Amino acid sequence: MAKLILNVALPAYKYEAMYAGAAQNLVATSLDGRKVQLPLSAFVRFVTHQGIYGLFEVEFDVNHKLVAVTQLENTL
Repeated sequence: MAKLILNVALPAYKYEAMYAGAAQNLVATSLDGRKVQLPLSAFVRFVTHQGIYGLFEVEFDVNHKLVAVTQLENTL
């Protein structure tokens, strides 16, 4: 399975756009430079009052379907 590491910094007001229907996806660049588009719904459990911040490991199956999103200890 393929894995990417993303450093996400998404303020709460931008995440709220999803609920207003203006945004459905998070577009980010992985630490190795690959651009990825993921559903914001995959990050719901990581939302705080400040938004979504942190280092995340994103795992995909052989068909490039999202399998898991895990928040990592931010050691960068």
